[in-house]
Amino acid sequence: MPIGVKILSKLWLIFFLVSIAVVGFSVNAFVYFPLKALSVLFPRLKPIPDKTLSRGIYFLMWVQPWFNAEIDIELPENRSQGVLLVSNHRSHLDVFILLSRIAGIRVLAKSTLFKIPFLALMMRSTRQIRIERGRFDAWVKAMDEVKARLKEGERVHIFPEMTRCSPGFRGLHEFRAAPFLAAMQEDAVVIPVVFKNTDGAWPKGQHGLNFGAPVMVKTLKPLRAKEFASADLLKSEARRQIEEALL
Repeated sequence: MPIGVKILSKLWLIFFLVSIAVVGFSVNAFVYFPLKALSVLFPRLKPIPDKTLSRGIYFLMWVQPWFNAEIDIELPENRSQGVLLVSNHRSHLDVFILLSRIAGIRVLAKSTLFKIPFLALMMRSTRQIRIERGRFDAWVKAMDEVKARLKEGERVHIFPEMTRCSPGFRGLHEFRAAPFLAAMQEDAVVIPVVFKNTDGAWPKGQHGLNFGAPVMVKTLKPLRAKEFASADLLKSEARRQIEEALL
């Protein structure tokens, strides 16, 4: 990468991080947390804090000059049934895009994120789902929490690959079957989501953002979990859809 492009790439990342600090603090301190407190007293307000936060993150992404994305996310209107969204994982941008377009989404996230000041507060207040890597009991606990959230009718997102792709990797890693079993047990709708070239905008290991890299995000054909004979078959169909959409 030419030195001038590399410097600009770092500057775009700095701009993004500063935007997160300014917009994030403003939305959370003056809107989200006050509304969250009010929703405890007035239950009818319960969906509003999540919607406000999602719109704040949407605005955050909208003001990024470097961000060039075509996003088509459609979800069922029925809010009483749990929805499990599963996708490939190419970049840190994937989560920002999900949060900006799906109000109240709960993302399965590694436990280290819950130890970062301020971010930890946001992760807990928005009821994101914690998982500690490398421990079987923690994995079982996380899947139990996923099932509980689906039973409540929430929209839960999991990256079944459990890792971002390496630079230059164009396919899919293997998917874990456990999230699909959780969906079957709670009769959830499973919606595959494909992310294309978010790693082109923010590659793994790069401390900078690439200006104008074309990003595409799209929801694919919904799957009714209980229509499949096993979690492996459900997993294979979701993976097949995402793999085909990547071509």
